[in-house]
Amino acid sequence: MRTQQKLIPKKTPITWISRLRWDFIRDTLIEVGLPSTWISRIMTCVEENKMRINWNGKLTDPITPSRGVRQGDPLSPYLFVLCMERLAHRIEIAVADRQWKPLSVTSHGFKLSHLFFADDLILFAEAGSKQIDIIKQCLEDFCSSSGQKVNLNKSVLYVSPNIRRDMAQNLSNRANIPLTADLGRYLGLNAIHGRVTKTRYKELVLRIQKKLATWKSNCLSLASRITMVRSVASSMAVYPMFSELLPASVCNDLDRINRQFIWGEEDGKSKFHPVAWELMTTPKSQGGIGIRPTKLANQAMLAKGGWKLTTREDSLWTKLLLEKYGGNREGINILQKKQGSSLAWRSFVSTANLLKKGLAINVKSGRNTHFWLDPWILQVPLIERAVADVSEDQKHKTVADMWDPESGWRMEEFHHLLPNQITDKIRATPIDPLAMEEDRSFWSLTTNGHFSVQSAYKAILQQQEQQPSQIWKRIWKLQVPERVRVFVWMAAHGKITTNSVRKHRHLAQDDSCPDCPGAPETVLHCLRDCHRVKVVWNRTVEQQNQAEFYNMSHEAWFKENLKDDSTGSWTGNWNSFFSLMIWYIWKCRNENIFRGIKLSIPTFCHYVTAKATDWAKTWDSASKTLSTSSPHRREEVLVGWSKPPVGWHKLNTDGAAQGHQGIVSTGGALRDHDGMWTGGFISKLGSGSAILAELWGILKGLELAWKKGSRFLILESDSQLALHLIEKRTDNVHPHSTILGAIRRLLAKEWVVRLVHTYREGNRVADWLSKHSLIYPFGTFELDDPPSELNRICCEDMLRVSFPRQVPQRDAP
Repeated sequence: MRTQQKLIPKKTPITWISRLRWDFIRDTLIEVGLPSTWISRIMTCVEENKMRINWNGKLTDPITPSRGVRQGDPLSPYLFVLCMERLAHRIEIAVADRQWKPLSVTSHGFKLSHLFFADDLILFAEAGSKQIDIIKQCLEDFCSSSGQKVNLNKSVLYVSPNIRRDMAQNLSNRANIPLTADLGRYLGLNAIHGRVTKTRYKELVLRIQKKLATWKSNCLSLASRITMVRSVASSMAVYPMFSELLPASVCNDLDRINRQFIWGEEDGKSKFHPVAWELMTTPKSQGGIGIRPTKLANQAMLAKGGWKLTTREDSLWTKLLLEKYGGNREGINILQKKQGSSLAWRSFVSTANLLKKGLAINVKSGRNTHFWLDPWILQVPLIERAVADVSEDQKHKTVADMWDPESGWRMEEFHHLLPNQITDKIRATPIDPLAMEEDRSFWSLTTNGHFSVQSAYKAILQQQEQQPSQIWKRIWKLQVPERVRVFVWMAAHGKITTNSVRKHRHLAQDDSCPDCPGAPETVLHCLRDCHRVKVVWNRTVEQQNQAEFYNMSHEAWFKENLKDDSTGSWTGNWNSFFSLMIWYIWKCRNENIFRGIKLSIPTFCHYVTAKATDWAKTWDSASKTLSTSSPHRREEVLVGWSKPPVGWHKLNTDGAAQGHQGIVSTGGALRDHDGMWTGGFISKLGSGSAILAELWGILKGLELAWKKGSRFLILESDSQLALHLIEKRTDNVHPHSTILGAIRRLLAKEWVVRLVHTYREGNRVADWLSKHSLIYPFGTFELDDPPSELNRICCEDMLRVSFPRQVPQRDAP
């Protein structure tokens, strides 16, 4: 637009609810191609409409309108959007006839003539009197046929800066629309802006500050204030964080506002912050509270837009940006800096390094993926992990070139060039030479292959490589109120403001306990070792456990007492009861210090135990009620293998993996209606996940059953997830879509196959075969007869030996 003379009229139709003509709605539905019965029913809903007016406290007689759609009717917005599409068609016809000259994003590509947002219109055209006339004519044609009317009081005309002032005024007079220097705000941000500065986001910061100020932080608990920051403050900045890289100063301002709200202010000054912001923003599993820092959240959200650009998602905004800046590049190479680019493009380009952490190629046939030069098995090209030089001929080979349809991977071509852990991963990776789809990118940090902001945020933190501590997981699963969980979290960190903490922060000169002169009031002393508190614990903790209870360190004390197993006389969840006990001990301590309410030791003891017991029983009762009414109820049943009907075969398959991404192996057995062995297999593949092993087992088993001539087959697997993926019809970006496609193609052959889930007790033969496959060399081996070690299990299956198992209870029909 810098070199083009363009105008942008922004218009708003007036009262579209009440002005839309019914015959226009009917014609629109006919043009859409809806069946006549549907049109008749929809128009009945539209036309059978009556209303009354409250006039001086009395309702008038019913009034029957002759146009418009009912406000609040969920059908009305859909009808309006369909009707507005006819205006879009009218504009497109004018563009196709070269009457309307739209905005050119590039000199030879994407052209933009209009944008519709509900009842708001933004029109783009060349700056000229003739274009004004064409725009007016299109709008008049549409309004005369639809009954709509343009609200000129809410319409503005924006012209590019290179247009002379007198010419701009003439265009404004001709259109009867006032000129404007900007197009206002959209979701809190200016639609048109110049150089990006902190001032651009001033109103956003003020809105968040004003929103939080409406809640009196002094009247909310710490847990409530944390929840408010997560739900309200974070959500208000979502749109700008998804589309623009916020300046560091703005991110710092938003974090500062959140901190001040959480810890409160007094006389305009921030109160004492007992917990560092770095710990507050640490994930819960790592010991933090899980508040996302604005800067990191901004990067993760921007990565979603960057991902849509790298995968060339079919949407207007991606087409526009790719046409303007993307060029002919593909994948992550699309996101490259370009001089004079827009703020949005620069923001998305900044996420390239983050996207590389999760970008992977889902290989189908392998014909359009380079084996050495593309990141298809790792997040980096294989040539970067080669232990020897790769020849020029090898470098440009595709993945399909390294695959033999009969024997699988041509290991002799590359096994000497790569480390064993990589070649093992390649062995277990399936290729489908018959696949018609092209290889495409997928997001490797989620289980379904689709990008998610949460996975991108974890990638920023590099959280996947950290082992979470169980104590934090237990705290956030406690069956207590949220404010108690937050208190236990602070106490476990030693961050509650005891006198020792206050003296350490130079907020007090004496660190002694108010009830135990000379003894420093640490967290442990306050909650356990104070002579008043010991009376409570002596009545609660069983005598044989008291010595260990009082001798544990701070960390061990919380770790042990937050376990589910009981240490005291409480028969319910000890960890919840323990948390409530220390909460009420702390409350009584504060009542004594700040309000002068000091209970006698017997009263103190009774108050703490009674309050904690009442709360614990309430939560325990509620959890039991939920468990009896939830689908997680369990019952004991007998599970075993059963013979298939006469004329049918039963195939049992299973997969095994040595830990996460360890060596995977599979096994399967095919038996007839008498339970006799028809065939079997064992297969040692390479390294991968447990679900990949299960899918390999199903694929190998189906291939064996077809080869053996089975045409009526029951396939049993103890992996519900594997069977669900097969039946779900996953899309092409799913990490296992290649092997799933091969399985579905086998199932589509001329035979009848039933997929049935069983439990491990009914799948013992396949379970034994998959586990013993690990002692074999890599490859697949057919078994015409069962191994001698398996004869006992096969005989027990034929005799229908069953075993007890706890399974989810089924509701009675």
